[in-house]
Amino acid sequence: MHPAVQKYNKLPSTGLELSWQNASETARKKAQSRAVLVRHLLTQECGIPKAFEALVKNYRANTALSTLASAIDALGKLPGRATIYNWCNAYKDNGINSLLPNHKGKAQTQYSWLARCLELYHSPNSPSFAQVSDQLNKEGYKAEHHQVRRFINALPHELGPQSPYRMGAKLYREKHKDHLLRSTDNLKPGVMYNGDGHTLDVYLAHPKTGKPYRAELTAFQDVASRCIVGWELGVAENVVDTLTAISRSMRDLNHVPAMFYLDNGSGYKNKLMNDETTGFYAQFEIDVIFAIPGNARVKWIERFFLHMEDRVGKRFSTYCGRDHDDRHKQLVLKEAKQGKRQLPTVDEWITEFKAFLNDYHSSAHPEIKGKTRQQVWDEGLERVAPLESDFVILPREMVNIRRGRFRLHKRDYSADFLHQFNDKQLIAAYDLQDDSYTKLYKPNGEYVMTAKLKRKSHAVPTSRIDEAKSKRRMGREKRLQVHLQEVRAQEIADHVIDVDTVEQYASPIKAIAPQNAPVSIFDFDVTPARPQHEIDLNELLDQPTLCKEHTYEL
Repeated sequence: MHPAVQKYNKLPSTGLELSWQNASETARKKAQSRAVLVRHLLTQECGIPKAFEALVKNYRANTALSTLASAIDALGKLPGRATIYNWCNAYKDNGINSLLPNHKGKAQTQYSWLARCLELYHSPNSPSFAQVSDQLNKEGYKAEHHQVRRFINALPHELGPQSPYRMGAKLYREKHKDHLLRSTDNLKPGVMYNGDGHTLDVYLAHPKTGKPYRAELTAFQDVASRCIVGWELGVAENVVDTLTAISRSMRDLNHVPAMFYLDNGSGYKNKLMNDETTGFYAQFEIDVIFAIPGNARVKWIERFFLHMEDRVGKRFSTYCGRDHDDRHKQLVLKEAKQGKRQLPTVDEWITEFKAFLNDYHSSAHPEIKGKTRQQVWDEGLERVAPLESDFVILPREMVNIRRGRFRLHKRDYSADFLHQFNDKQLIAAYDLQDDSYTKLYKPNGEYVMTAKLKRKSHAVPTSRIDEAKSKRRMGREKRLQVHLQEVRAQEIADHVIDVDTVEQYASPIKAIAPQNAPVSIFDFDVTPARPQHEIDLNELLDQPTLCKEHTYEL
């Protein structure tokens, strides 16, 4: 059964009696006006008939009490005798609640196609009322499109035209349901960073190939001040760009945050970053909060990305974000492919982005009135300097010491007196750009020594970044080769072979002799120039290989 039908069957009945608590303000005022007349008539000693006649006479003569006249005017007209008697009897039974207007109106017709209508209407394809009515008629029901429209519009919002079954549960939750209101008043600048990646809405010229591509911006934003504290531009979201952006931020600002509020992407949630022993977060004792997947509203930096694209992305002709002209974009990319137009370079985009950051940091803070983002950062920051003196952010892995050396990423490292730690585990901190050394630490974080590269293997690139790019290139080439084989297989499958034609051309050709000219076998000379059994001795001696392979009779 469709979930919409299940929810429809659980709807409460609409025939409940109206009470004072669930009545509208208009209904309450009308009941109070009726109660004024009823109490006046019930308190008269002459009885209800004579009291009602006196009320009618005084109202028409404009001599009735002001409260009674106001009550009659609020009702719109003087009620009749039978109506007054009904009000009085109801008031005696149930008090003022019985005087509430309870206009039930015409009862809704219960058609046989209601459940099927809900199944058809609440589908991801979002059919119209006319399409649903046409399908119902094809299935044997009798339904008009206006009947379908009235039925759907009378349902609660969750079963109406903008139901989660038509627009999706995620979009319905973001647009129509209530959400939490959060404030950052209790956070000081530098305490929490919000990090996320964003694919640029601008096509740039690739630095190596020159072809159009969309770069990936990895950025970190201070939650309290809304300042961008670190960023890096790369090809796709990866751990290297994330590590570069945050390490450069710590080095330039000389500050280590206490918390991270991060996305669940591969650049932030991996062994290199969040391993409990050797991860980057554990190295600097940073508490990490990962956002709920699919809930982008909780990340403050998403607002920055939207603001940035409006101020930076729309300056370029290759913009492809929201409100862009798709035909113009396709024309620009076509002309760039033909060599008629130059695509924006990465340096040009970085120049515009840096200029935008200066204006962004100098703009007003969204929560703290009268101060800019930069002022909030400068005035409220309490620096926590990193312990590394040279501040080389090194990824870490656990290694096993064997015979005074250890192996890391197909490389052997050794150091003096390292054999003292044989059969033990140490933490090796390595540099992504320089593999000539590693720093060794005990599991509790105590520095031990620096190990040098013992032997290099020329089959593996010396730089781990080049090695990662090589692996990525090989993977892309493999995927393209698989796709090419699939295209060739599809082309072969599309060819139709005529078996009869192939057999006709493959049959042997019959020789046809002329009919008029007679042919005699004696007309042909078949006598050899020299008898085949006669062999020259000198010729035989000149070919020693033939002597070995064959036997001749001399």
